[in-house]
Amino acid sequence: METSVRFTPLSGVDAESPLCYLLEIDSFTILLDCGWDENFDPAALEPIKRVLPRINAVLLSHPDLAHLGALPYLVGKCGLQAPICSTKPVRRMGEMFMFESYLAKQAISDFETFDLDDVDAAFRLNASWTELRFSQRHQLVPPPPDSKAAAATGSSSGQPAAAAAAAVAGGGITITAHPAGRYPGGAVWRISLGCGEELVYAVDYNHRKERLLNRTHFDELLAANQPALLVTDAVNALTEKSDRHRRDEEFLDAITATVEAEGSVLIPTDAAGRVLELALLLDEHFSKARVAAAPVILSATIKTVLEFARTQLEYLGNELVQAFSLKRAVPFSFRKLSVITRLEELGAFPGPKVVLATMPSLEGGPARELLVQWAALPRNTIIFTERAQAGTLAAALQTHDPSAGSGPLRLRLRMGRRMPLEGEELAEWQAAKVAAAQELAEHGGSAKDSLPLLSPSCHLTPASRLAAAARLASAGSAAAAAAGGGNAGGHTTALSQLTSPAVGRGGSGSTDQPLRASTGSISRLVRDSTTGAIVQTLTASTPGGAGAGAGAQKHHSSGGGWDAGLLMDGFEPPEDAAFPMFPDEDEPLYCEWDEYGAVLGKDEFRVPTLTDGVGAAAGRFGAGGGDTMDVDVGDSAGGGSGGGGGSGGAAGPGGDEADVADEVDEAPTKLVLSEIDLEVHAAIRYFDFEGRSDGKSAVEYLARVAPRRLAVVHGSAAARAAMAAALRRDLTYYGTQVFTPELGEALEARLAASQVAALGPTLAESLGVRQAGQYGVAWLEGRVTAGQVAGTAASGAPTPVLEPVLADDEDLPGAMAAAATARLSSGGGAGAGSVLLAQAGAVLTLTRLKAALLAAGFESHFPSRGVLAVMVGDGPSAATLIVTLGSGTPADDRVVHVSLDGPASEAYYKVREVIYEQFGVC
Repeated sequence: METSVRFTPLSGVDAESPLCYLLEIDSFTILLDCGWDENFDPAALEPIKRVLPRINAVLLSHPDLAHLGALPYLVGKCGLQAPICSTKPVRRMGEMFMFESYLAKQAISDFETFDLDDVDAAFRLNASWTELRFSQRHQLVPPPPDSKAAAATGSSSGQPAAAAAAAVAGGGITITAHPAGRYPGGAVWRISLGCGEELVYAVDYNHRKERLLNRTHFDELLAANQPALLVTDAVNALTEKSDRHRRDEEFLDAITATVEAEGSVLIPTDAAGRVLELALLLDEHFSKARVAAAPVILSATIKTVLEFARTQLEYLGNELVQAFSLKRAVPFSFRKLSVITRLEELGAFPGPKVVLATMPSLEGGPARELLVQWAALPRNTIIFTERAQAGTLAAALQTHDPSAGSGPLRLRLRMGRRMPLEGEELAEWQAAKVAAAQELAEHGGSAKDSLPLLSPSCHLTPASRLAAAARLASAGSAAAAAAGGGNAGGHTTALSQLTSPAVGRGGSGSTDQPLRASTGSISRLVRDSTTGAIVQTLTASTPGGAGAGAGAQKHHSSGGGWDAGLLMDGFEPPEDAAFPMFPDEDEPLYCEWDEYGAVLGKDEFRVPTLTDGVGAAAGRFGAGGGDTMDVDVGDSAGGGSGGGGGSGGAAGPGGDEADVADEVDEAPTKLVLSEIDLEVHAAIRYFDFEGRSDGKSAVEYLARVAPRRLAVVHGSAAARAAMAAALRRDLTYYGTQVFTPELGEALEARLAASQVAALGPTLAESLGVRQAGQYGVAWLEGRVTAGQVAGTAASGAPTPVLEPVLADDEDLPGAMAAAATARLSSGGGAGAGSVLLAQAGAVLTLTRLKAALLAAGFESHFPSRGVLAVMVGDGPSAATLIVTLGSGTPADDRVVHVSLDGPASEAYYKVREVIYEQFGVC
């Protein structure tokens, strides 16, 4: 039975839009990526919202905004519940991308499209997320049962077994992730159908090995399969191939020249992707070169990113893995590069600075703040490492041409910062919180009302969420599997995954947030809004509160000996009790165990101390705005959070004290907007560190795969047209259909089930298998017979068997019987024959043959057009061999005639072998 495949672009047709595509396999719908841009406009997601109810699975290829930026909104606001599949780095790094983007937006605007609770719900607390390793097969749709089970199902339901098998989408769907080579964990998705066909989703891949990652090799994995459909991008279709070493030298020379002129360098970069490649390059350069400058990474999430990246050796490049295996060099243990999380810490580094700062668009984050401070000085340099999205501040800087005579670039920027509430504003905010708490108490104190799983009342600070992410990254897959739970009983467990094992952090929406998750029947530890002290109190309107207070006073006056400030809700201590007792209703916190018992960390032994409210406000992210982000994720090899080198770099003042302040809510803030005029005199440079394949290399890779259908998306109209034309030219011999679908345009295909046959023992033994590259190739000729049933096909029908063609077979036509007789009489057997097969996309040319002959030790030259002369032998035995390529016949232009003329000698046969090596001979 045929399988219906339908591919529809929902977004990501042009180069500027994020990637999001719909793949329908019979009745099963897969969402390929769900990207969003930095505008976070919900209107852009309308095409996804319309198909959201019928999405059965989501496949994520990369961790950046362009591939998964809409996931928190779709999960938290739109109710997406479909299973999500990705590699582990895509999940963890994607969370850091979204975290950084939210903080950048929140620092300069009242951003309410989604919040950090939605980020937690989409990533860390998502129980439907499946993390896959590279080359791990995972069944999205199980295959149909075998013939016996299908027959039993059909007989019991009154339907035939074939109908039961046909009900399975695609005959079963299995997915496999292969490395894409651009981001850690970035994947090329291979979707295998039970009918024997394969679909491939390959976007943003890199064919070149880098410091951080190995190259992609999906062309080698798929070359023998010829997928039914391959989806690829054309972002770099018009980009010429560049020399990586030359690019690195020019990049470092630009930095050195700026530093020697007493200038500073700003490099806007992402939060958890390409920044790691740049960090390795800068640390290597500054470790070897004597440059009087301080290289720094400035990002709110960078410590958590590095902590997680160190634990993912299997996804990193060979150089990092070998350095760890042979030298015990911990990845990202920087010798010169310092790591900071707040802009104020940059003042601890005197002299010129080289700063990797988020965000690359300059629409927010510390990079925007540094641009305002440094852009007016001609001695400074701003270096971009990726192309900016149209309409952003980075795009305005990249497209400005100072040589046009228009003078320096002048911009009017809107800047925003968050200031703590004071005076009447603070009093109004406190009154509103009191009113909200009283209203919540009046509506009852049930666990559902007082402890929502993911709502603004949870009020976990950004730093506490980051610390939890770091603990989860180092805890392993066991902690990841424990996080989540969709029922009410799992709410407390899921929330406890976000909190410290020593001190819980949660809330019930009261005036002041509690230090631990609690129910309405237990008193709460809260932070006093006026004094900042931690006190234990009970809401006056809570049922049983008055009685509890009276009982507490009575027991205290009677000399019970226990603390009268410990109030209980609805509980009267016994008269003879020395201390009050109450049940612990919290779910047990997750604790990792080994053969020696519970695994303890330094958090279990820390004594919390509260910092001054003014001091905490002064240490906020950015220039006076946002949330405190300095997170102590534990000591790591190579350095801590102190100054100088090491993995922690120069963390600056604050250190561990900032982590303590995150255990309670910070003071309320307000957004203060201002407009400034910026005149850019700093030098602006661009170096391509995007980590994508160039156009020519991408075409060669795709030609080696040679899919039957190929959809080109995500690129400018000119880029998509150029790549489609190149692929049609190189894949003409393979009959590949190349499409460039527009937005909302569906590409449909109906795939017939592949015919499975077993080789008979006699035929298998007679095959002459020749090596062709990494594959074994043989000429096969046989006939289908009933024979012995070697097994059962997916549909439950017997598997046919291929047997050799016999000369005396009465069913063969006369010509075929005569040919079989001639082959058998010559001793060739059923596997006889000789065919030269060119590799996919590798057309033989004299230039390519000249290079192959030179590698084999033969000198050659072109005496005339279309003729290659090969010089063989020395002295009297010297001779010249002539190689020509003849055109194919008009009936079949796929055939190329290779002619080798010259005297017979040992060199003649060696040259012939070199020519044969350009083909697969079978």
